[in-house]
Amino acid sequence: MDDRDGRSDFIDSPDDPRPSLAPETAAAVDTLVTLWTRTAGTGTPQLSALQLHALLTARTAPGINLGTLAETLDTVPSAASRLCDRLEAAGLIRREPAPADRRSIGLTLTRRGHDALDAVSARRERLLTEVLDRMPEHTRRQLLAGLHGFATASRASEVDRPVPKRP
Repeated sequence: MDDRDGRSDFIDSPDDPRPSLAPETAAAVDTLVTLWTRTAGTGTPQLSALQLHALLTARTAPGINLGTLAETLDTVPSAASRLCDRLEAAGLIRREPAPADRRSIGLTLTRRGHDALDAVSARRERLLTEVLDRMPEHTRRQLLAGLHGFATASRASEVDRPVPKRP
């Protein structure tokens, strides 16, 4: 089977002269993900990756309802509800009736929720700066170009994935 550029799309096919970059990329990404997730658990409040994802989703989609949040987190509504219970008890989110439909409950970040996300972002930027400063300039530029290319390709493959809807 050929893809758009006429090359075989069989990964690591014996007939494919292109080496797979996936294993090396996965190892590098694992290192980045470890550093990235560590920043969420080292501050106050300490946040799990799932809690952080929920807060980031609520920031980008203010008023998101529980069902849509559950879809976005790829979990069941009851698990998302328990997660929101914990976030609400910590003072990070607030449940409010949606303006368009008072029977629907929307989730919004509190000031403390915004502050927690800002603190995680600041810790991540400090960590990335420390690591990037140890890299040669040309390697930093290559990394940035590669990450931009990766993000573009990733967004293109997400065309069929559900996007959180605003209530």
